[in-house]
Amino acid sequence: MCGRFAELSGNSVISTRNSEQSRPFKTTVKLKIFTACLLFLLAFPVTCQNTQTNVSPHSTDPINVVVLGDSVLWGEGLKFEHKAWYQVKLWLEKSTGRPVTVRVEAHSGAVNEVGPLTDNRTSTNAEVNLASPTINDQIESVLKVFSDPSKVDFVLLSGCGNDVGVQNLLNASKIEEVDDMTRAKCGAPVENLLRRVAKTFPSAQIIVTGYYLFFSDQTQTISWLRPWRAGFSKCSRVLPK
Repeated sequence: MCGRFAELSGNSVISTRNSEQSRPFKTTVKLKIFTACLLFLLAFPVTCQNTQTNVSPHSTDPINVVVLGDSVLWGEGLKFEHKAWYQVKLWLEKSTGRPVTVRVEAHSGAVNEVGPLTDNRTSTNAEVNLASPTINDQIESVLKVFSDPSKVDFVLLSGCGNDVGVQNLLNASKIEEVDDMTRAKCGAPVENLLRRVAKTFPSAQIIVTGYYLFFSDQTQTISWLRPWRAGFSKCSRVLPK
């Protein structure tokens, strides 16, 4: 499950699940979130709260970044340099002048929790849409790499969209059904995940991305998709408050 470390530049190390590829949740949980989350506003809504960071530009130690989640943070279909976590890496390097090490465990299709119908197959290619390893499994993989989890400075996290399931969203007959599904899969389960991440990586600043609208008024679709497009345009709050 642990890929090789590949040196991309003189001051960066990236580790992904596939060494051959360039590879809106709100909660009352008080987590340490760094203002680097503002970078994600270019692409996604994010939930975060500002706090001071222990990352000092005067240190020469590498900044350790862990990437957990699904296709949103993996950056499915994007070139390596266009992925959101890679942009964060570049920003940290430029802002601090320090080397940055990134451990990427996120992959397309990842779920937070295993269900009765969860496919247990895995792939070394993060582009392959599979539920496993789950996000909780990804945490375990990181712990095999970092003997001291307190050395992790940042955790980038996305998740719960695949737990809801695109097919379930498309089969919903009304917005209330979407609300109920997202509340069930993206409420308490994600709060529990956040608590675990915060406890596991006690020194880390945690950045949680959101999800873009699957359909909007700007979506070019054929006629049979128009009802869903209209519904999702009205339901801009995909996740409950």
